Amino acid sequence: MEISPQVEMILEFLQQYANDGLRDERLFAQFMQHAQNSGKQDALGALAFHGKYLRNLYITIRRQTQETELYDKLEPEFSRAVNDFHGMVSAFVVDADEDFRTMVERHALEVNESGLKNLLALAEDFTALKNLELDYMQDEGAAGSEQ
Repeated sequence: MEISPQVEMILEFLQQYANDGLRDERLFAQFMQHAQNSGKQDALGALAFHGKYLRNLYITIRRQTQETELYDKLEPEFSRAVNDFHGMVSAFVVDADEDFRTMVERHALEVNESGLKNLLALAEDFTALKNLELDYMQDEGAAGSEQ
């Protein structure tokens, strides 16, 4: 899939904006390009929202020990969030070109430890997109209140 100059520009900005850059810029570029090509900007936004939620939940659960009450409460929520995000990613690529869809299926949708790790990395990249959106909206709100 050829990446458009608009998507390249957003990716370049995201690489600089994200604390440690994007985890998988090539894969994320294809998600963004597929959204642009197929008019799935809303679905991309939903992936960003749920990706950020999944990432934050993962960070929180990793700070717990298995003996804590919070861990017991977070574990089923984390499992649900992983399943939801997995389903959203799967639905997002269902109509994508075969190369992209196959890459996503093999990389992030396999149900094994590597697939989970890659799905969480994808969620982290979507978190960068959501954070950028939130910062932009906050800046727009601040500019509007100054007028």
